[in-house]
This record gives sequence, C-alpha cells and structure tokens, in this order.
Amino acid sequence: MALTSHPLGSTKLNVSSIGLGTVEIGLPYGIGVTTLPTDKEADRILKTAVDLGITYFDTAHSYGVAEERIGRSGIARLPQIVIGTKCAQFLEKGQDPRGPELEQAIRSEVEESLRRLRTDSLQLLQLHGGSAEQLERGELIDILRRIKDEGKIQHIGIATRGTDAPLAAIETNFFSTIQTAYSILDQRMAAQVFPAAFASNIGIINRSVLLKGALTSSVWHLPPALDPLKENSAQAAAIAKKLSTDLPSLAIRFATSHPAVSTILIGTIEPRHLHSALSAIKEGPLSPPVLGKLSNLAIADPNLVDPAHWPSV
Repeated sequence: MALTSHPLGSTKLNVSSIGLGTVEIGLPYGIGVTTLPTDKEADRILKTAVDLGITYFDTAHSYGVAEERIGRSGIARLPQIVIGTKCAQFLEKGQDPRGPELEQAIRSEVEESLRRLRTDSLQLLQLHGGSAEQLERGELIDILRRIKDEGKIQHIGIATRGTDAPLAAIETNFFSTIQTAYSILDQRMAAQVFPAAFASNIGIINRSVLLKGALTSSVWHLPPALDPLKENSAQAAAIAKKLSTDLPSLAIRFATSHPAVSTILIGTIEPRHLHSALSAIKEGPLSPPVLGKLSNLAIADPNLVDPAHWPSV
C-alpha cells in the first residue's frame, strides 16, 4: 500500500501520513530501554522507512547520534525526503538565556546540525521548546528569522508541550509547523490548538501517538504512580480487541483520524513496527462512535500524560 501524502502547512512540502521519529536511533529511549542501537540497526530502520514510502524523518540536535546517522545514511539527498530537526532544547529544560548568549547558542546548534546532516540548508528547523512568554517576547523569532535570511533554514516550526505555548506560537503568525503530542490518553490539543492551527494553515506533526509505550504492552512496566495510564490503556485495549485489532494499531488510527494532523511520528528501530503502522493506516480512520468511546479515555493531568514528568522508568 502506498502511503498517502499531506501538505505540511504552508511550507509547500508534502509528507507521508507516517513519519519516522529518530530519537531511538540516537539515544537509549523508551520504557525499559537501556542500550543504544548499533549503526547497522539504525541504518536498517532508515532504509526500511524509505522503502516503505515514508518521506518525513524527525530528529533533533539533542537526540544523541541521530543526526549523524541520518547524514551518514544519505537519505537526506533523496528528492522526496523531508528532514525536520530541532534546536535549543535548553528552552524545554527551563533555561532562559537572552541577547547574544541566546543567539550564539542557537547558531552553534544550527551549524552542528548542518554538519551532521551533511547539508547546506535545513529543510525544517523546529524550536525544541519555548514558553508562551518567551515566544511573545519576540527575541527567538528575530534570531530564527535572521538565520533563515542567511539561507541556512528553509522553514521554521516549533515543538511544544502543553497548550499555552502552541497557542502562543499560532498567534505569532511566524511558525509553519507545530509538533505536539496527541494520543488516546492525551487529547488536550483537540479543543483549541488543532482548530486554530488548521485555520492558520499550520502543519501539525503529531508525536507520542503511543505515549512512549503506554499504549502498548509495555505499559505494565510503568511504576504505580502512573496507574491511571495503565487503567485507561487497558480500556483502550479492550476496544481494540472488539475491533479485531491491537492497541498500537488503534492508537495510530486514532491519531490519523484528526484532519488537522499532517503526519504522525512512529519512533522505533524495528522494521516490523513500521509494517504494522502501515497496516493500521490501511484500515482507515476510526468511525465517529469509536472515536466517541476513546474520547472518554483522555487524561488531562500533564503529570500523567507528559513523559517529561514521569518518574524514572
């Protein structure tokens, strides 16, 4: 089955309905994961994704060796491939440098990403965080605009947490894409963020559709503090069973059922997971009655649905 493509907001780029999230090829990432994939494993998943028709690859300066592995693979030179990377994760960590210090930090990461990805211009650079207040201040936007004017960036987006920051990003009329989390368990974006982004022709890159494994069998490895995730995940699994499918497939179909979403990210080093995701996509969007049942499983507490707040797992 050929993957469908969608316009990525106002960028004039087209991306496949499934994208590959690459944090797992750069860092030990996921519930219970402690080791880094080998170069061979990383190359295999990148090439498999290309062969399956995936055209969007999402990475970041802070994803360990992910950018280097993507650059070394050569996939960025393929005409259909779109690489989105991120800079300034220190914003997400709560740091707030200003003036020349801020600009130098961003420029340094941009230059490193260009070198690692072996390109002269980044197709899509996303701020890796940033609060509503930082965005409204305007300094971040001014810096990114200058770097874009130099030809080092083609399109600019932002990867956010919560609802305040993406809504502030939309208000700036500057960002072409917003990357945010949306899943069966975390539906906070549906009420305001997605409609506002859609109305402004901003592309939505949807991460965490499996909520770092909480919508897979790995959910049972989570600590007791996250028991509400286990309970609602189990209810979603029961719905999946009635539909003769599995929980990850249901989660993927849920995410792709929202019209505002341009692409959903599947983070994996296992080709079989990509094959399963494509099979789920083939089943099409979920029906309104099923979506209604799944809407009741949403959890609003960010301490539960944002892995940044989870205890060590």
